[in-house]
Amino acid sequence: PPIEPAAGSHDCIEILLDNNRLLRAAFDTRVGDLKLWELIAATRREVLAVAAEYTSQYRDVDRPSDVADWISRPIIVGGHQPELFHAGVWLKNSAIDAYARKVGGTALNLVVDTDRCARTSVGVPVGTPAAAQSVPLPFDAPGPDMAWEERGILDDHVFSAFGDRAGDLLLPLEPAPVVRRWWPLVMERAAESHRLGLAIAQARHAIEGRFGLETLELPVSEMVRLPTMLVFSGWLLAHARRLHEAYNDALAEHRATWRVRGRSRPMPDLGVRTESAAEGPWFEVPWWLWSRDDPRRRRVYANLGTAGTLLLSDMETLRVELPITPETSPSRWVDALQRMESHDLRLRPRALLTTLLARLLVADVFVHGIGGAAYDRITDGIVRRLTGCDPPRYAVVSGTLRYPAAELFPGEAARDPAAEMAAVRGALRDLEYHPERHLPGIDELPGDARELVLHKRRWIDTFPTPTLARRRCHEIRAANERLAFHTRAERERLGATIGPLRERIRAAGVLWSREHPWCFFSEKSLRSFLLLENG
Repeated sequence: PPIEPAAGSHDCIEILLDNNRLLRAAFDTRVGDLKLWELIAATRREVLAVAAEYTSQYRDVDRPSDVADWISRPIIVGGHQPELFHAGVWLKNSAIDAYARKVGGTALNLVVDTDRCARTSVGVPVGTPAAAQSVPLPFDAPGPDMAWEERGILDDHVFSAFGDRAGDLLLPLEPAPVVRRWWPLVMERAAESHRLGLAIAQARHAIEGRFGLETLELPVSEMVRLPTMLVFSGWLLAHARRLHEAYNDALAEHRATWRVRGRSRPMPDLGVRTESAAEGPWFEVPWWLWSRDDPRRRRVYANLGTAGTLLLSDMETLRVELPITPETSPSRWVDALQRMESHDLRLRPRALLTTLLARLLVADVFVHGIGGAAYDRITDGIVRRLTGCDPPRYAVVSGTLRYPAAELFPGEAARDPAAEMAAVRGALRDLEYHPERHLPGIDELPGDARELVLHKRRWIDTFPTPTLARRRCHEIRAANERLAFHTRAERERLGATIGPLRERIRAAGVLWSREHPWCFFSEKSLRSFLLLENG
């Protein structure tokens, strides 16, 4: 699996750490009555303490006795949604552990439970290289659109049966998938957390502990409620229009640099709405807003038209007045945002803002996958526009784990149906434009076929003058069409292979996909993939 910088490279990670600490030291932006670097120090202390407390609820945590030294050591951070992700995503957790060990720091994985619970089923590969399909298997009933943070378990029967059902379906491909032994732990954690996403994440983290990974975890919903995080969120909201413009300008720069077409790619610009002339414009800001009673995530708009007050609204049913302005004190920002939370209103950062908070306030090195790294170029642009400084750099980790084709289907391992299909299509094209190549020698051909071949050769040898060019093309094409009668058996034979080859290509896409959940593989395969086979 590609890892940059290499997890075993002490020098590379040290250079990245030193570079990021120098970049962070240059942040002299004031956030209320603190300089940004002072807020960062306080945030790191809070995050580590709360992450250790959270993690200790379901697995053992070794808390250093010297807290000051602990806080000063490097923090390596990664994160992902609490779903059944593929092994390439899970590789990040092993990488942050390896990085942290190399530099004597702490590895922290953020559980992005503020993201939407998009689906509650996964595809299970079933079949052979000749014919396979992905069978949708639910691990809970479908539910209303909401964040993982709010998502409970809706169907206990479907939930409890998932591990065994998945194991049974996988049996021909993988006789010992982790899911069969792991899912009871998911159910145990669900009984404690009462949340689908946290049950999956905590059980997965417990498995990592058995594998020897010494990471902490913390849900993003917990992190963003910390007082220091609320100070920074309050500062961003107090400068809502500036944030709005920085976000859109960074998006525009990204599209221009990478030649991205379309105003909705890789994500839409933040919008502006005007509901009344008296209030003035409402600027969209990169948060989600919802209530406990209506957990649908909605976009957030900020209005700065009332002196001393910030108005936030989803432009549907929710509208909140907050004493958040550049002139009010950070303690009032925190108090106002905490009161929102106590009234069951959830204000949660969207994707780019989530990584901005983690990279700027917590991580010495943030570890992305390839997709997140591409999007976070936009985050870099937002940070530069808000602070005037270069943001800390991040690492990128990705990997691919597939089922072993050669072991599972020895007779099929050497076959490449995509290459076979290309060869068949090439042969059919050659039969269409050069049928004479597929016929016996000229002396062995029947009379009519011999005449057609000779007729075609004469026209091929004719120089295409302006007068003759059109007729020359017509005569060659007509000869090919008439010669097709003599190659129909070969064309039919090749045509008959297209359907089975197309099915084999589709089957290969199902069986050898890199998207299968990590728990669909054996512990041995996973340990090897996570580079843990040697401890």
